[in-house]
Amino acid sequence: MATGNVRLVLGMVRANHPWRPVVRLSRALIGALGVAAFVVITSDVWPIAATPSPLRLAVLCLATIATAVTTLVAAHGLWERATDRRVREQAILFNLVTVIGVAIGIVVLCATVCVLSLPAAAIMIEPSVLATQIGRHSGFGDYLRLAWVAGALATVGGTLGGALESDAAVREAADAQRQERP
Repeated sequence: MATGNVRLVLGMVRANHPWRPVVRLSRALIGALGVAAFVVITSDVWPIAATPSPLRLAVLCLATIATAVTTLVAAHGLWERATDRRVREQAILFNLVTVIGVAIGIVVLCATVCVLSLPAAAIMIEPSVLATQIGRHSGFGDYLRLAWVAGALATVGGTLGGALESDAAVREAADAQRQERP
């Protein structure tokens, strides 16, 4: 029974194309890219980005992803409530699929911004300028941490942009099957 539900959930998630929100929610994408550009070009952020350990950066990313998922699900009414006991399990499955799908979309957004921010930072910021700002020799790791921070903060910007999207647009992007539900 449990493996059947896992396969059902995975199939539903795959059918919903969870990477779609990144492309379909233009305000979220614009918000994310705007924040990332600001982080990359703002020299006051560079020393902050140069200090955290990989563990701290991972916690930052996980916290921003969890906050983004919670915000989008709550702001756009994506949480199903079952008033009838007979459909409670179905509502739980729908909610699980929605949360997983939105989380995958947010992770894709964060990863995409990180990947785009790394070459942008490397092209725009001279190593000597970065070294002056962080107070030590700069290297690839510093650019990588800056891109990582840009991705995490851009996730917050993307969430704010996503909150401005219409409920219908977010529902359509987050869950292809939602329109077919009773």
